[in-house]
Amino acid sequence: MQRRLVDLFGWMAILGIVALVASPILVLAWSLVDPSGEVWAELWRTRLPGMIVSTSILLVVVVGGSVILGTSLAWLVSAFQFPCRRLVGWLLVVPLAIPGYVGGFVWLDTLSGVVGARGVRSLWLCAVVLVLSLYPYVYLFARAAFADQGADTLAVARSLGVGAWGVFFRVSLPTAQPAIAAGAALVAMETLTDIGTVRLFNVSTLADGVMRVWFGTGNLGAATELASALTGAAILLIACERLLHRRGRSARGTSEGVMVPRSLSPVAVSGVLATVVAVLVVAVGIPIVRLVDWSVESIQAGQAVTVAGGVWHHVGSTLSLVVVSTVVSIVIGTLLALLVARKGGVARLAGRVSTIGYAMPGPVVAVGAVVMLAALDRRGVLPNGFFLVGSTIGLVYALLVRFLAIGYQGVEASLERISTSAVESARVLGAGSFRTALSVEIPAARFGILAATALLAVDISKELPITLLLRPFGVDTLSVWVWQSTSESLWAQAAVPALLMVFIGMIAVGLLLVALERGAELVS
Repeated sequence: MQRRLVDLFGWMAILGIVALVASPILVLAWSLVDPSGEVWAELWRTRLPGMIVSTSILLVVVVGGSVILGTSLAWLVSAFQFPCRRLVGWLLVVPLAIPGYVGGFVWLDTLSGVVGARGVRSLWLCAVVLVLSLYPYVYLFARAAFADQGADTLAVARSLGVGAWGVFFRVSLPTAQPAIAAGAALVAMETLTDIGTVRLFNVSTLADGVMRVWFGTGNLGAATELASALTGAAILLIACERLLHRRGRSARGTSEGVMVPRSLSPVAVSGVLATVVAVLVVAVGIPIVRLVDWSVESIQAGQAVTVAGGVWHHVGSTLSLVVVSTVVSIVIGTLLALLVARKGGVARLAGRVSTIGYAMPGPVVAVGAVVMLAALDRRGVLPNGFFLVGSTIGLVYALLVRFLAIGYQGVEASLERISTSAVESARVLGAGSFRTALSVEIPAARFGILAATALLAVDISKELPITLLLRPFGVDTLSVWVWQSTSESLWAQAAVPALLMVFIGMIAVGLLLVALERGAELVS
């Protein structure tokens, strides 16, 4: 009887979490079933065709560029020995801490003097900036996949007379394709989500269109309809990613040993170092140097302040939001992963439904959250004078919907690596589900939890559209400060908050790398 009650509580908790985080997305998905003809006709007559074309081109270019750059760098670091190889391998992940819209305004100003302000605001330069910001996703997945390829498999290929490039194209790359495709899916989702970078370069995408419709016309219905189109595109991405993820599991090698980096000639070493240094200078070095220079100028001029307050006000708002949202997401994600691990295939399917928000652009999640929270406000869930829309609770809820997948999947991957005998032994010794989780499962999954926490902190600290649309009065984050300053082309005033965002992101990236070194798994 007691076990049945525990199972019933587990299923209620799973379904409750899924309903909590999936409802805003499902509400928008339902609008695809019953679209508004008048709204769609108006959108089609105005800017919708151009938005679709720009979004499609941007996706293809950014994903293609990220795959080429990320995979190439991962192969260089994994397959060859050169000075400072370990340090370079870590530094190549640092661009993950620099939001695309931060790198965007740096390069916008840097190149304006060369090609002119009009020439620099183009889809192609926007794509380059996004590639420099997003390639680490592919790099991390590809490097992990290359590390899984055993030394004996590569040795057999070389014994047959296959050279270094032949081994890469004929053995390593085909084996790593599913993992690379999983990283590319994350890049596609981030590109579909972006509004800060595309707005800087005047690229009209579907995500930016939701923002413009919402702010420009105040027409929530039109914004919802446009967001539903993004929902359809994101659902297609999820389906492709899941298919590739299954292929990746079936394609994992069983060879023994690990890849041993090969020595290079002095000329080849010089070429490799020149390549990685060039990438780091363009992706990290120049942006940070420009931000430091602007920050000094802004502080000396007394411009490191906004109407809302000074630097510490924005840092406090940012850290508070990041900490609260990260803790809520990792706790609920860990709870869901523990509950799902003890159930069957139906529970795993429910867990996957809860991750749908991560594939949704920020404006889509914001619109869905507003629709849900407004419905609850109309029903008077809270006492008079208190509303969910425009509250900190509403903002944290929207961030949970968007980023729960990181916490859930990171912990789930770690739990899958725990031997069933360890869990069964604890239960044989009389430990219940709660005690088993605390004494066996959570300690064993600690590095996966750390990696998921670090990724959550990185993404939430950079997140712009949800914070911009749903932030309550008095919550002024660093990303909002950057947005407000860059919207008026005040680059120097945007430098201080941008530099602080990069610093916070680097700390989180450092924690992520430590977790990966200790055995945490990357998941998509």
